[in-house]
Amino acid sequence: MNNKATVFAAKLRAVLMGVGVLACLVPVVYMSPAAAQEEAPAVTAESRFAAEEMRLIGRQVAASAWQSSQGQESTFKDLARRVAHFDEQKGLVVAQQLASELSVVDVAWQPIKRAAQTLLEAGPEIVFAHDVVKKYGNQMDSMQQEFSSVADIVREQKYGSVTNSMAQKNLWLNERINRNINLVLAGGGSGEGVAQELRADTAELLGNIEALTRGDAKREIRQVTDPAAVAAMSSAFSKFSTVATALDRIVDSAPELRAAAAARDTILASADSLDESLDDLVAAVDGFGIGRADTGSVSIAYFLAPALLAFGLVVFQFLSQRRRAHSLAQGAAEINSALQKIAAGELSVKVAENNGALAGIARQINAATAQQRELVDNIRGPFDLSSEEINKIGISARSLVEKGKELTRSVDESIAAATEMVRTSEDIKTSTAEASRTSDRNCQEVAQGYELTKDMSKASADVRESVQETSKSAKRQGELIQSVTAAAEYIQALNTKISVVAINTRIEAEKAGEYGRPFLGIAEAIADLLREAGEEGRKIISEVRMLQNMSAENLASMENTVGTVVTILEYIDRLDGSLEEINSGSAAISSIIRSVDDAAGKSAVSALHMKSSMSQIRERNQEIGKFSESTKVGVARLQRSMRDAAESLGQFRSGGHAQAVAVATRPEELESIGVAPRVYLEEDMSALESADRAARASV
Repeated sequence: MNNKATVFAAKLRAVLMGVGVLACLVPVVYMSPAAAQEEAPAVTAESRFAAEEMRLIGRQVAASAWQSSQGQESTFKDLARRVAHFDEQKGLVVAQQLASELSVVDVAWQPIKRAAQTLLEAGPEIVFAHDVVKKYGNQMDSMQQEFSSVADIVREQKYGSVTNSMAQKNLWLNERINRNINLVLAGGGSGEGVAQELRADTAELLGNIEALTRGDAKREIRQVTDPAAVAAMSSAFSKFSTVATALDRIVDSAPELRAAAAARDTILASADSLDESLDDLVAAVDGFGIGRADTGSVSIAYFLAPALLAFGLVVFQFLSQRRRAHSLAQGAAEINSALQKIAAGELSVKVAENNGALAGIARQINAATAQQRELVDNIRGPFDLSSEEINKIGISARSLVEKGKELTRSVDESIAAATEMVRTSEDIKTSTAEASRTSDRNCQEVAQGYELTKDMSKASADVRESVQETSKSAKRQGELIQSVTAAAEYIQALNTKISVVAINTRIEAEKAGEYGRPFLGIAEAIADLLREAGEEGRKIISEVRMLQNMSAENLASMENTVGTVVTILEYIDRLDGSLEEINSGSAAISSIIRSVDDAAGKSAVSALHMKSSMSQIRERNQEIGKFSESTKVGVARLQRSMRDAAESLGQFRSGGHAQAVAVATRPEELESIGVAPRVYLEEDMSALESADRAARASV
């Protein structure tokens, strides 16, 4: 209503001014026949009219230059017509007395004429770019709503951090494209910088839409299959094609648009000097006069009435202009106050739109703050997602560190057990070597006994002594066999303990997940070696027990031989057979001892392999520990970056109060991971992406 009233008042003032001008022209027309009879004027009336017309046209040219920024094709047509009309009127002023004034007017007019020509040459590009920007601006809100709905769907359905970040990034990419294209249209920016950024943002936005629609495994972007999200992206893509198809022409015309903006500024800056020179020209024309005045009362009356009417119109115009100036000052003060609040971070401010002169500016400010509030609200999502991801990374890092410690303890125990196993194997080899030497001695003694049996008939006493010696040797052999049996049982028990350690190692490797796969294979290899060692141990125990039984039988035989030595001559043949059996038994004992020695050697080799494997496990575990520390440091850096971003974002308020942001007080500890900030700016999004890439590179 206020705007309509303002327009009505402007029309009323125009009507009154027209009536006043007509009232002033009536006496002039009436008096023209009488004036024609008087003396010829020094300067023609046509020159005076042309001077007045030039002053009016100069102001119209400045107005057309200012209106050219709106991109209306009719404005450029009016500008071309007015420039040509100005030159025509300037040619009508031919009085010699006005040569100096005309030269001043020409000096002031030429820069405006050249600037107007530049503006006219850039007219088609301005009209085209303005149409594109207008269509794009009308669709901006709906596009942002569609991008926002896609981001909400991606976040709710948990498509992943990379996909979510890309969906969120489309919002401020679209906002920055709109800002840059308006900057190019206004002739601002730093030359190629804005054009390159506009091209890059357009290509990135189109690529993001394609990646979300089709998916990209290399970039870890999941395909968005939700029907609502797909429809929203398709609609946004069709709307954005307005800019995509016209981008090259707009960017190529950026130099012309900048030249047009400079020309527009030149016209507006030179308009005052042109107006002053035209005022001087009109005053000079009036000074030379058009004719002698009639002293009659009728002429005075006819000229006095228009003068009074003109004075009344001037007073009315002055009062109207004063009220308009007061309204402009009040609106400007309100806009300045709102801009100061916006500069301080208060985005909830709203400028009143009831001031007719500044209503357009107020609407633009309110629209800009509304877009900023919406952008701030749309950017809050990444902070929540980043906070959850940081918490997950911290929990994973702590779990990995604990698993590494447990695995280190298990590996140390396994290495100690392997060392003990090597030492035991060495002891077994020493014992078997001693047993082998004893067995060799037994074989020699049995051979000697066999030789003595041939002379037993001659020396029974020698035979008795030899049999007694053999009995003692058999007892020692039984003791050695018992020692071997105990050693074999100890090996079997040690294999059982190592099997338990291998099982624990496999369990811990399965708990470690991806990092424990190398250890799982090593644990299975250890289990296979233990099964082979167990089978060999059982064989050794069985054969040693058999040997023990044989030794007991030999000992009983020797005792019977001693008891019946008085009848040895009668049983010489049987003794010879017994000695042969003893010789065979000694050979068997030697074979068993060699088997035990071979088994002990294999056990020692297996223990060495196990020790080497455990050392490798320990090295891998140390590497995992280093990776865990790197992860911890990366999480701390990421949290510090988020804390800095939160501190810089704390100044913005979109609902009358500052956004509450929870920030950890000790970001260097994993346990202190706090709630992420709630809002981002464009620069903060870039910083967050850089910190995310640095954290991935460190891991």
